[in-house]
Amino acid sequence: MKWISEWLFKEHIENMVEEKFQEKLLETYLHQRQQEHKARIARVRETLDNKTSRVSKEEQHKLQSSSRVRTGSEESKLSTSPDQAAIAKAAKTAELDAMRAKLMGKKK
Repeated sequence: MKWISEWLFKEHIENMVEEKFQEKLLETYLHQRQQEHKARIARVRETLDNKTSRVSKEEQHKLQSSSRVRTGSEESKLSTSPDQAAIAKAAKTAELDAMRAKLMGKKK
């Protein structure tokens, strides 16, 4: 009975062992590559003169108080003087008059 079970399952068991062996071999290879990459990264970081911040501490500017900060909903409102408004209105009126005269001249 024993030799029958060995004869039937021997190939299946050998295939399973081979698969596990290949998996373990692949896992070992990937782990080794990962460790090599980490070591290379560490070596490169040691050789580079990295600064953690691009702005040096001496160049950092003082923050302004929050009372001067505008929110996005606030629009800058420029106050126009009455003279500027009058000049702009007169220019627009003159332009409209010129257009009316031109159109009336073409109709006649």
